[in-house]
Amino acid sequence: MKAFYVLFLVSVTTVFSQHTKKNELLLPYRDGNLWGLCDTLGAVKVKPFTAGMVDFVITPPDFKGKYVIKKNGKISIIDQYRKKLLAEMNLDSVRMSLFSNDIFAYKNNKMGVIRDFNVFIPVEYDEVSSVSNESYQVRKGTKKGLINSKGKWIIPIEYSAIDWPWEQNKDENNDKFYWIAKDEKSYWEGKGVDFTDDRVVAKELPEWYNAPVIRSIHTTESEREAKQNNYKRIENTYGEIVSVSGNMIIIKMKEGYGVYAMDKDKIIFKSDDKIEMVRSNQGYATFLMKKNGKMGLIDETGKVLLAYEYDAIKERWDGICILEKDTKKGLFVLNSIYKPVKPKYKKIKILNAIPVNKHWQFGLFEVTTEAGKKGLLGENGVEYFKN
Repeated sequence: MKAFYVLFLVSVTTVFSQHTKKNELLLPYRDGNLWGLCDTLGAVKVKPFTAGMVDFVITPPDFKGKYVIKKNGKISIIDQYRKKLLAEMNLDSVRMSLFSNDIFAYKNNKMGVIRDFNVFIPVEYDEVSSVSNESYQVRKGTKKGLINSKGKWIIPIEYSAIDWPWEQNKDENNDKFYWIAKDEKSYWEGKGVDFTDDRVVAKELPEWYNAPVIRSIHTTESEREAKQNNYKRIENTYGEIVSVSGNMIIIKMKEGYGVYAMDKDKIIFKSDDKIEMVRSNQGYATFLMKKNGKMGLIDETGKVLLAYEYDAIKERWDGICILEKDTKKGLFVLNSIYKPVKPKYKKIKILNAIPVNKHWQFGLFEVTTEAGKKGLLGENGVEYFKN
């Protein structure tokens, strides 16, 4: 009997967890009007169990998920094991962040902050915003104040502007953070009242966040002059330079357009219509081109990444290309390992990508079907919904 009881417990636990694994990236999955969770391949890990899943955040490297549920005018937050992190609160909405545990809460056009799933700043202010030193500037009407990282009032709500004059903290042994607050008159006079915070809060970005490194390239005057002379030579030979990116130059010629490669010192291909540079793909310069009235994508080697079959291709700064054909939309992500998603949706909304590691983020999108149904779509083309 005892052995049977243990076996029963194991079975019940397995059914309840539905095989969710540690450090598994789980996305909201919709089946009709109910929501559950699935992996990036669309395999359902938590069977649909609730209506009204309205938002989520997934944080690496352990991929802990926070999923917002709105039911009967109240909001709660659960994790990937359906554990309730935030009990039902009478709120209109919340806003979560990938980089912070703080949650901005909204009710009747008022704002507040939930920290570690407890009310940190009551939802009673006209505006709350994160500022330096893990503090918050709050506003009621036209007056502003400041609450620090411990929830302590540093500046009362009676000023028009609040800034941080770092130059006052010249003592290396002084673990203080200085603020300056100004009313309307002193603001224009450049004066204000000084306030001191308890301490300087050091805040570092998580290890998985790979911030871009910007390096300045210094060139000598003779190098700049040589480059300009080379540009003039190219224009005299081929035509007007339209744009330059690295080693590639787009030129408007007497007839049509061409791409000139500086390292090869020649035109590598031509087009009857305009050519537009987009973000490089897999290390190769990439170009948006038109042929017989249709758009396509080609790289500097001549490889066709997208066939000339689209009415429009619109690229965003992050390398996401929205494809349009016969009023329907699809997508292609530059530098992705996945194939293009063919146009079949009425709308595509780009969501925040999920960082998988320092070098890769998994693209995520909200799509609207021709029938008007919304659901999530991965950059791998997998639909996380069933109508």
